[in-house]
Formats: sequence, C-alpha cells, structure tokens
Amino acid sequence: MKLNKRKAKVVTSAIDEWQQTNQINSQQAQSLKESIEVVGFDWRLMAVYSFWIAISCLIISVGVLLADDYLMNLLATLFDAPASVLCTTTAILAALCYYGGFKRRQRYPSKTISNEAIYFFGVLMSAVSVGILGETSLFTPISDATLLLIVTIIYFAVALVLPSTLVWIFALISFTGWVMFETTYLSDFGDYFLGLNHPIRLTIVGAAIAVFGLYCPKQPKIRDFTDSTQFIGLLFFLFGFWLLSIFGNHSDFIEWSKIKQIDLVHWAILSITACFAILYLGIHHANSLCRSFGITFLLINLYTRFFEYFWDTAHKTIFFAVLAFSFWLLGSRAEKLWRLGQQDNSKSDT
Repeated sequence: MKLNKRKAKVVTSAIDEWQQTNQINSQQAQSLKESIEVVGFDWRLMAVYSFWIAISCLIISVGVLLADDYLMNLLATLFDAPASVLCTTTAILAALCYYGGFKRRQRYPSKTISNEAIYFFGVLMSAVSVGILGETSLFTPISDATLLLIVTIIYFAVALVLPSTLVWIFALISFTGWVMFETTYLSDFGDYFLGLNHPIRLTIVGAAIAVFGLYCPKQPKIRDFTDSTQFIGLLFFLFGFWLLSIFGNHSDFIEWSKIKQIDLVHWAILSITACFAILYLGIHHANSLCRSFGITFLLINLYTRFFEYFWDTAHKTIFFAVLAFSFWLLGSRAEKLWRLGQQDNSKSDT
C-alpha cells in the first residue's frame, strides 16, 4: 500500500492503537506495517495536473485553430459536409471515446486519472454533436435550453452506464445551465423569473443538488456520486449566496450602481449565516466537505464585505495594513493548528 508520509503516520498510529487494545496481535501489526510503502512525491497529484494541463492545451489549440481564418477556410473545404453528417460524426467520436475509456478501465482499473481524461473527450464531443444538432434543418429552430436538456440527459445516461464521476459532474453542471436558460426563456429573456434574478435561481438549484446528494447514498447506482453531487451543490449554493451579497435581487447594472452596498447588508448577513450553517453541519456530522466549503466561503464573504465597506472610506494605508494584519492572524492560526496536528502525530508514533 503506497501512502505519502503524512498518511503513513496516521495508518501506523492506528495500527499501534489496535495492537495496544488487543484487537490485533504483534505479528499482524508488523505485517500491516510492512505492507505500507512511503512515497516521497505525490505522483497521483502530478498525474492529475498533467492530464488537465494536456486537456487545457488541446482546448487552447482548438481555439487558436478556430481563430485562424486561413485554417478555418481550409477546414471548410476539407469538411464541406451538411450539419447532419457532422452531427453524426461527432456523436460517433463521442461514443468511441466513452467505449475506449470503458474498455481501458477494464484493462487498467488502477489508471483512474487517465481513464477519466478519456471520458472528458467524450463529454466534449457530445456537447459538439448536440450543438451541431441545433444547426440541422430537421431541428431548426431549437432553443439553447432544449439543447442543454438533451446534453444533460446524455451525460446522466452515460454517467450511470459507465459509471463515471467526471461525466456525472458535467451532467450536474449542464443541468444547472439548463435550469438557468429555461427560466430565462420562460420569462421571455427577462432578468427575472417569478421575481427572482439569476443568483437567487443559482442558489435554489445548488440547494436542490446538495439535498439530492443526501439521497445518493440510499441508491446503489448513484452511491459513488455522493461526494461529487454534494460538492457541486454546495459550490453553486454558496457561490449564488455570495453573488446575492454583492448584487442583491438586482439584475440591471445601472439600477444596481445607484444603490449603496450598505443597502444590501441584509443579503450579506443572509450569506454569512448560510456559511455558518454549512460549517455547523460539517462539524456536527463530521463532514469535511461541508466544513471546507463553510470556512472558505465565510472568509470570502468577510473579505468581500471589508472591500465593499472600507475601500472608499478608509485611507489606503490603513486599509492594506488592516488587510495584512488579518492575513497574518489567519496564517498564524492556520500554522498553530497545523503544528498541533503534527504534535499529535508524533505523540502517536512514540
């Protein structure tokens, strides 16, 4: 079992505790310790970054290609085909990516990162295929909301069949996009839907996804998607609240620019309260995901309020001095907690 140094200490201390409480004998403890292999460099994290950088570079290269008029004219002459043919071709490419990733995972189940990276190209080709579908004469005219609904259904179906956490995440993101586009379409492309602007709608969708994440462990088919569902739900929920603390229920920029940020203080209080609620749930239920989101967005909210209320009124020397002092305190507190954790681990080793 390959572990980094920190995790190896935790596992070793757990084995020592089991031996002291007579849950395992000394021979079993020694055997378990010998099975631990400490790795000095996190190659898994390196692999994740490398694959995402490779994908990002590929997307950039495609973007540069699309921006080059000469190459675009060349491609137009090479691929002078009707939209229906292009739609079918990209759909086949997407299916091949999904199938190739599935077969590769069966052959190399331990290579989860590269397998998921192959699925990403299937996700990309699926979106391209559905986008071209809207250009075919058979489906013209078709709204963007309908296209997003189609690609959402495809992603959910593929995620369940494979199964794939990456595809599931894109399904949740496209579902959120569909809700936002559909409500905009139903409101005749207005800024409000039932009196709610886009940040409020994003907050509601995020809350719905987070609540759905609580239901995931009860269903075997989607049990493995619990963490990813709660991650996306909490992200949209707290990000929507943060936008509300800045813009309130306003969608018109001119109207919003005429009001003072202090007039939106009730939204700021509500946003900070939501962060405290998520943080409390994380502490009470020992949920590290809720704790992390609660603390992160609480700090984001507090520093946002600091910039809103004191940027124009405070002298810049005092402003940045207070900002520096606050970050110093935050860093000192974080260092103290880290040192306490290191001391606990060293005591466990002795």
